[in-house]
Amino acid sequence: MTIPPVIPQPARHAPSRARRIWSLVGSIAIALLCALWSFADGGNYGVGDSGYPPLLRTMSFLITFPMVAVAVLLVWRHRFPVVIFVTAAVVTCIAPTNCLAVLISLAAVTAAREGWVRWACVGGAYLAVIVTLMWNLAFPGSPLAAAAATTDGGSAVPAAMAFVIIVMAALMVAPFAAFGIARRFRSERDRAQAGEAAATRNTTTLQQEMERERERAALGRELHDTLAARLSAVSLHAGALELMVDGHDPREAEAARLVREAAQGSLDELRSVVHVLKNPRDSGPGAGLMDIAALVDQSIATGTDLRAQLMVADPGGCDRAVSHAVYRVVQEAVSNARRYAPRAPVRLDVRGGPESGVSVTVSNPVPPGVAATSIGGGNGLVGMRERMHEIGGTFQAGPVPGGFTVLAWAPWERA
Repeated sequence: MTIPPVIPQPARHAPSRARRIWSLVGSIAIALLCALWSFADGGNYGVGDSGYPPLLRTMSFLITFPMVAVAVLLVWRHRFPVVIFVTAAVVTCIAPTNCLAVLISLAAVTAAREGWVRWACVGGAYLAVIVTLMWNLAFPGSPLAAAAATTDGGSAVPAAMAFVIIVMAALMVAPFAAFGIARRFRSERDRAQAGEAAATRNTTTLQQEMERERERAALGRELHDTLAARLSAVSLHAGALELMVDGHDPREAEAARLVREAAQGSLDELRSVVHVLKNPRDSGPGAGLMDIAALVDQSIATGTDLRAQLMVADPGGCDRAVSHAVYRVVQEAVSNARRYAPRAPVRLDVRGGPESGVSVTVSNPVPPGVAATSIGGGNGLVGMRERMHEIGGTFQAGPVPGGFTVLAWAPWERA
């Protein structure tokens, strides 16, 4: 049985062009927001009346430029999530600034990574946010410092604000981490659904192939049990007839011999077809371009007025499938001409080679009183067209002034 190959499916569907554009626009907008916020923090913390010591004011001003660089790197946060997150976290902890870049890169990390890397990044983001809040608590003009001031306008309340900072940091980190984890779960769900759909398609394909195998096996048995037996009987009777008339009438003996050889040849081809039906992967060489001359001789021997021109360069170097398809087209076209115009001359032209492919032309005049469009039942023409299309060739058949013509072309492929 031929088992079809399982075609691997992509883990996720490639995003559309519009979706990629919107994603890029969103990433650029996020980078601009982070950069502007970094400039604003640098102006607030680095000015002369910010309340920070001179060293911290200088650091706050200088840290603006690395934070702008981190904001630009956020455009590639989905491609290098861990590297960008670590860079943002380290820069954020050095001097007073904002933690927006850390939180945005955290969402990308939790969506792309899992296990200890994910939770280590969550812990790092939590620490970076706490450091940022501590810097804000030390800045006199910040709302956090104003909330921490006592009613007598004096000092901050470190013990009370420590709990507030811990809770605020958790509330700030949790939504971004949850968003990334939810995105990861959704991606895994989509991959699971795509895998399930691919498995279903492959199972359906396998079932269809198994059904075709059963049909081929049943058809092979029917052909062997019916046609093979009848052709064997015809061959035996023709052989007996040839012995009976041998020496009496040479023409009758020759006719009996031709019938016997035709029956035996048909039986051999039938056995080959049955073998192919039962063993599709072991189809055997089959007849090809090199056998067309023998086919012409056999047709002439049976009384067909066949005039052929065979000009094929290197017929043995052609691919087996192409060579066999061309042979079958020639065989069917000549057989149709002989069947539906038995006394009309048939013209056969087969030529080609590795550079031009193989072209076949079969033409014959139509007997008086027979319409060219009514020749044949159409099944033979359909079969020839299907053979040519399977190998990438072309096929045309139809009436022409005074006759009927079959034109076929097959691409040349090396054996």
